[in-house]
Amino acid sequence: MMNYQVKYKTIKLFARWKKLKRVKGDGLLENGLARFFILENETRIEIPVGNMMFKFSKERFYAVKERMEDEAKQPLHLVKK
Repeated sequence: MMNYQVKYKTIKLFARWKKLKRVKGDGLLENGLARFFILENETRIEIPVGNMMFKFSKERFYAVKERMEDEAKQPLHLVKK
């Protein structure tokens, strides 16, 4: 299982980026008002999405791809455009 980092901040003029490390999963709540993150130690963090900006590290792409390959039980071939 691959872990990744997430940076987030409010959309304000002088807001600073905050960082979540060792994230192993994330998603959006059903009502769409908050995003949740599951850390390596099983801690769940919820952040409201209103007026927030998120940046995911490139490792998130590989973590999602790895999870999809596990579910499909076959490798996924990517096509660059």
